[in-house]
Amino acid sequence: MEAAVVTKGDFAKMIGVSPGRVSQMISEGMIGADALVGEGRMAKINASLAADQIRSRRDIGQALGNGISTRLDMPEMPFAPTEQSSRRPTLPVEPATEDLIKLERLAAERRRNRQADEEDAKRRGELADSAQVRIEMAKIANEMLQTFEGALPEMATALAAKFELPQRDVLHELKQRFAEVRSAASERAKRKSIETPALQEVVVLTDGGNA
Repeated sequence: MEAAVVTKGDFAKMIGVSPGRVSQMISEGMIGADALVGEGRMAKINASLAADQIRSRRDIGQALGNGISTRLDMPEMPFAPTEQSSRRPTLPVEPATEDLIKLERLAAERRRNRQADEEDAKRRGELADSAQVRIEMAKIANEMLQTFEGALPEMATALAAKFELPQRDVLHELKQRFAEVRSAASERAKRKSIETPALQEVVVLTDGGNA
């Protein structure tokens, strides 16, 4: 089958970009001279060959970013084709092995960057292991309870002197009430722990405030 040779404008419509972007691809070398038919501004494009060249030469990051809308599988043309472009080239839809390798490398690089961002956030104190945080919070809460409980005899002595009551009786009453309050607080904390999910999503901001 004869290769479809189309104008730059028609090729731009075929792959979903602007005519200016096609000219830029030519100047950047993404579309090689061997895919051009003619010279200068009136040069036309071998559509199938040019699409293959773009697919193999474009940066995979661009392909996933602002180039994601570029259509290289040559869908049905939403315009009236020229006489020379009446035969729509059929190109394989399956990605090439080289593209798959590039995708895997890009995914691995993103994982490394994300892990590095998380480590930086940990060093800055912006990110912490939730299990370790719960352990530390439990230690603080226990220390506070021990402090309050240790102060009960002093409180009992002060109250006994003020109200002329036996210090032993006052201390007994304070300890009993304290035990009730502590038990109720423990039950509330246990229920809250059960309701809290083990894993929570955390967004780590990279430089510039981008996630």
